Amino acid sequence: MKKAEPIREYRRVGVFGLGRFGFGLAVRLSELGAEVLAVDSDTAKVEEIDTRVSRALALDLTNAFALKKADIPSLDLAILCIGRNIQSSLLATAVLQRLGAREIWVRAIDQSQSEILEAMGVSKIISIEKEMAYQVAQKIMLPEVRIIASITSNHLLAEVKVRPKFVGKTLRQLDFRRTHGVNVVAMRSRQTVKDPDGRERTEWILNDLPDADDVIREGDVLVVIGSDDSIVALQTEL
Repeated sequence: MKKAEPIREYRRVGVFGLGRFGFGLAVRLSELGAEVLAVDSDTAKVEEIDTRVSRALALDLTNAFALKKADIPSLDLAILCIGRNIQSSLLATAVLQRLGAREIWVRAIDQSQSEILEAMGVSKIISIEKEMAYQVAQKIMLPEVRIIASITSNHLLAEVKVRPKFVGKTLRQLDFRRTHGVNVVAMRSRQTVKDPDGRERTEWILNDLPDADDVIREGDVLVVIGSDDSIVALQTEL
């Protein structure tokens, strides 16, 4: 059996290209605790983001000599977010590789660019349009499912509302892994609690280590992991 690889931690992330996508990505990564280096050739964009990230530099992304100032080898991850200038994107990718980037993710505009990037050995190719279309399709086909994360191109971590037919049964009895091809990794239930002043309120309680003998109650939500097809089938069954 192949040994599972440890999950990479990206503490120092470089975002190269501060268009709408790159700017938002850099800010959000910083908010989530990453040490973010933001780089763009547009001085105005660099000045705008300067106080919202760890470091911001105005540099030509296609110039290896200039980009040496960014200390590329010190980054855990380099994300290239150049817009529709495919030639500049490919050249900047080659520069990042030449300067010793440990891992590179690149935003791709079309299939041809994706194929070239794949041939270049880029770690991950980001297709914004494709991922947005995928998310819209999920919302259409899985209206009762809240997608938490896409694990792979066809596997999801999602929350699924239970239907009456499962109420009162245990996870052992339902055996979701065998009958539906999904793993239940957590359960959310509503519970009535009393405040110190005696007033009652309802709050969500998360059971992040569900036991096989835990009973499903009305209104519960299952957190499951499985293939898209399995989760679609589970929603229909539920």
